[in-house]
Amino acid sequence: MLTVLRKHATSWMLRGLLLLVAVTFISWGGYSLVREKKYDFAARVDGAAIHIRDYQETLQGVIKRYRDAMGPAFNDKMIEELRLRENVLEELISRALILQEGKRLGLHVTDGELRTAIESIPSFRVDGQFDSRLYERFLRLNRMDAEEFERMQRENLLYSKVVNLVRLNGGKVTEEEALQVYLFENEKVNLHFIKISPESFKGRESANEAEAKEYYQKNQEEFRIPTFIQVRYLAFRPSDFEQRHPISPDDIKRYYERRKESFKTSKRVRAREILIRLDPQDPPDRVEEKRKKAEEILEKAKKTKDFAALAKQVSESQTARMGGDVGWLQEGTVDDALEKPLFSLKAGELSGVVRGRDGFHIFKAEEVAEEKYKTFEEVKDQIFQTLKKEKAGTEASRKADDAFYSLFRSRDIETYSREKDVPIKTTGFFKEGDEVPEVGRDPSFHSSAFSLKVGEISPVVHIPPNYYILKLVDRKESRVPPLEDLKEEVVRKVAGKKAEEKARQTAEEILNQTRSGKEIREILKEKGYSLEETGLFNRAGGVIPKIGPAGEWMTSLVSLTEKNPLPKEPFRTKEGFFVVRFLASEPADPKKFEPVKKEIEKRLIFQKQEEFFRNWLQHLRSKAKIEINKEVL
Repeated sequence: MLTVLRKHATSWMLRGLLLLVAVTFISWGGYSLVREKKYDFAARVDGAAIHIRDYQETLQGVIKRYRDAMGPAFNDKMIEELRLRENVLEELISRALILQEGKRLGLHVTDGELRTAIESIPSFRVDGQFDSRLYERFLRLNRMDAEEFERMQRENLLYSKVVNLVRLNGGKVTEEEALQVYLFENEKVNLHFIKISPESFKGRESANEAEAKEYYQKNQEEFRIPTFIQVRYLAFRPSDFEQRHPISPDDIKRYYERRKESFKTSKRVRAREILIRLDPQDPPDRVEEKRKKAEEILEKAKKTKDFAALAKQVSESQTARMGGDVGWLQEGTVDDALEKPLFSLKAGELSGVVRGRDGFHIFKAEEVAEEKYKTFEEVKDQIFQTLKKEKAGTEASRKADDAFYSLFRSRDIETYSREKDVPIKTTGFFKEGDEVPEVGRDPSFHSSAFSLKVGEISPVVHIPPNYYILKLVDRKESRVPPLEDLKEEVVRKVAGKKAEEKARQTAEEILNQTRSGKEIREILKEKGYSLEETGLFNRAGGVIPKIGPAGEWMTSLVSLTEKNPLPKEPFRTKEGFFVVRFLASEPADPKKFEPVKKEIEKRLIFQKQEEFFRNWLQHLRSKAKIEINKEVL
């Protein structure tokens, strides 16, 4: 995973994370009473400053999203390995260049566009409608005013306008290009391979004290103990407030009237089907042949009283053995092509031949239940429970927000707990990814907790249905234990590395002997290994049967042909080393290109647009005067 992340950390992945941070701009981490400012700027782009605060908040937001996405797999070391600090600054510089170019081109964002964008943010919507109270609450929680937030949104919209305008000019693909990609991606190959596993050498390799010491000194990070923290937190549980808000009959009645549509049950049909299946690659004459077959079956269905028996005989659906019984189907849950013909039937009626995604269908309606509204009496108990939970949830959220504002300066959650009768808990020490009693392994809890300094409090953390405010009590920093505590583990590591190196040398020896013309079976007889076949597989699929993901060996795999049957080096996977040799290939069928042509062209256009955009951005950068404050990094 780290290889993939490192490869893409400066491209689409980081850009996506930055966009999320820019759009939401939700503060990350703890709150200090005083912000230290050692530098005025992180970089200057043609004289315009990227302020240190913006850089730091964006960086922390990106780190938080990596933590949320990867959980315990993400650690502080990866911040360095992925060069997140450098890459975030580079993306902010790119953003500044794009915004400057947008202004130079005379592009702007209208008030209407801004309003539409803000009102469409999911966090500000309830039941599909913009809720100004949620918007105001968001601004309060993030200590922002509407003017500042709207300025940021204007920048985001201008940024998107420029990027989209540039990309639109960057993608044209010919049919011949698409065909060549199709032929390559759908060619199948078969490989001979020999597997050399390090496990077979482990019993023969050992390590002495000097080797263990040397390995430890060079690879101390492998033995690092992660950071452990201890947290105290206030818990605001909706369940604690459920009895405090009585629900009146009028409340229930109003809820029913306002949301009557949500209590509507859609029309349902209990049906049987006969299916004549189509293959996506079927040529037109074959499709027509199957249509005629379905029409002939329809005529038989009209004459028989036992549709189920006919379905068992001729249907190609998985429901055939059940007489075509598909059970109750609800309007709005089936393919668009099937919905109207199916739901227009009355009980006992047959549909015509209907073409759907899987082929040609014939339906018979066994029973029909028309759409109807559940009565108030039927749903009043359900509404009562819903209202009780909603009001309790709103109260818990409000209490948590109030607590945060009260504690922002004092941070004394212990006193607050006593005075306000709010439950408080203290965890044991835990590392990222560990389960926390009563909370679990929720990434947002861990992200907030590990972002704090000792004594700091977090913003409100929502882990449905509860709300929490965290305070970091203690922190045991990550450390590398002394060699004395790790001697046995280090010795095992060194022995394992020796076994791995022996396996690699053996694989290279076999590959070199094969390349020199020595008979493969003679080599195997000497070494005691067996020759296997992968079987035909899609060369561009990314996975080699019986070997594993092609990964970094994809380029070598692509280059193998009858004239060039051997790679430059053995393939390495977590299972061991593999010596492979091209055995045979099966070309793609050009006749099957047409159905997938549009999808391939769409993908190639996107790739070309991305390349065009990168080149355009590089040209902008080459003309700009950029000053980076390297001390920030």
